[in-house]
Amino acid sequence: RKKDFNNSVFDERTVILCDQCEKEYHVGCLRSEWQVDLKELPEGEWFCCDSCSEIRSSLDKMISEGAQPLSESDLDIIRKKHESKGLIMDTDTEIRWQLVAGRSATADGNSLLSSAVPVIHQSFDPIIEAHTGRDLIPEMVHGRRPKEGMPGQDYSGMYCAVLTVGSNVVSAALLRVMGGDVAELPLVATSMDLQGLGYFQVLFSCIERLLVSLKVKHFMLPAAHEAEAIWMKKFGFSKIPQDQMEAYLNGGHLTVFHGTLNLYKAVPLPES
Repeated sequence: RKKDFNNSVFDERTVILCDQCEKEYHVGCLRSEWQVDLKELPEGEWFCCDSCSEIRSSLDKMISEGAQPLSESDLDIIRKKHESKGLIMDTDTEIRWQLVAGRSATADGNSLLSSAVPVIHQSFDPIIEAHTGRDLIPEMVHGRRPKEGMPGQDYSGMYCAVLTVGSNVVSAALLRVMGGDVAELPLVATSMDLQGLGYFQVLFSCIERLLVSLKVKHFMLPAAHEAEAIWMKKFGFSKIPQDQMEAYLNGGHLTVFHGTLNLYKAVPLPES
């Protein structure tokens, strides 16, 4: 709860970040409040609690399982959307969804991430980092850290959920799971020529079911003004007072984009 930190030597003012929720902890506070007595910065990943450790294990398992087939009810959504527009859905081509993390991606995973970047760029202008001039969209999709000794945002906690038709990525969403409390969806997009055909609606359902299984409580996203109504009417999000949002975040930090408003949705409880 104190603002200062020490990064020159390891002592009580040294700050350590959880590799899942990305919250910041003083080493001294961990020692006094949680009886976690660190003698040095741990090698590899470090999690602040069992919940974050279990969530990481579940997400890693989901990634290792690869592409998942859609349920019949999900396929029915896409089929009906096609019919409403006078189109016939290709039933010979498999539609699947998959979770990928750049920090641990295989060659196939990296190929999916590379295919997701132009899909997102169809809907969003490059997000330029002021002091480096780099486009942050590929950095976020691939979950990259800044280069050693260089300034910049660390996106290694970012996941990318993709919906594929055959081998083509048609819809993509960036996801951060900030421990058991909050998940956020910073960017979502569907290929321009396939919008309105239910692909993102189905991908969102897959993501929401994943959050239910992880027992995440709160879902947030930054919405541009022109997209607010869609998120609220179609996906059940609502506006949330700043103080309530900060209480849910409990020290976590959302991805912030200029000109957006944070929307909120309670994640449904798992079925007993």
